[in-house]
Amino acid sequence: MKVHKILLIIAAIVLTVGVANAQVKQLISEDQLTELLARIDTSTENFARVADKAMDAQGFDGSTREDELNRNLANFRKATLGLRTDHMGASAKSNFETVLHHGVAIENWLKRNPLDGVSAEWSTLRSDLGELAKGFNITWEQGHAIGNKVGKSDLKNLFDHIDSMAEAYRKSVDSALDASPLNKTKTEDEINGYIKDFRRATDRLEDDHDKPTAPENAKDVLLKAKRIDDFHKKHALTTDVQNNWAAVRIDLERLAIYYQVAPIQ
Repeated sequence: MKVHKILLIIAAIVLTVGVANAQVKQLISEDQLTELLARIDTSTENFARVADKAMDAQGFDGSTREDELNRNLANFRKATLGLRTDHMGASAKSNFETVLHHGVAIENWLKRNPLDGVSAEWSTLRSDLGELAKGFNITWEQGHAIGNKVGKSDLKNLFDHIDSMAEAYRKSVDSALDASPLNKTKTEDEINGYIKDFRRATDRLEDDHDKPTAPENAKDVLLKAKRIDDFHKKHALTTDVQNNWAAVRIDLERLAIYYQVAPIQ
């Protein structure tokens, strides 16, 4: 669908936001910032309104997916309020990064759960965020950070999210294979084996996440993930499978940064 293509383009841009090492220098006046943050508030509410209707129409109403998007929106609103309150002092860079972090979280949700009829509102909000970035002397092309870096206190949530996304991915693979000529073939056995190995590796890393062996275990997780990645270069299966695996990969990139190991190539 068109919205999916738009979101993939946005994802490629957003995921290159380099805020972690950037020196924030405000290039926007007080009046301009006030007006821009007011526009972002309006854009956020417009997006939230159409997204809510789209979720109802697509059967997400009352689901955990709806809850996740609503949490992301609440965090994003809180972050923009924090930036409005403190954008000149020592916390300005952190507040700006937090806004982008939660903007990325919304984009990632959309990538996993494409919604019909929201592309115009999301593009407007995304454009406002781009203008905000310019106002703080940041370009979307700088660096390769994905929102805020993972800290030790974030690991449990990250592992929980990897587990949730990996399970959604596994289910989508099962459905895709059942409806394809690959059903009950050696190729199906191959990907199922890769998925089992990946889940075992992530469980082992989670159990031993603070032990000296953790970086090596993290490398093993990424090695197992690369086998899945290579499989999908030959067998893309469905759009749902591709979206779910992309969501897992986003989490794995953050995991690689935390353990300072090479990401999937």
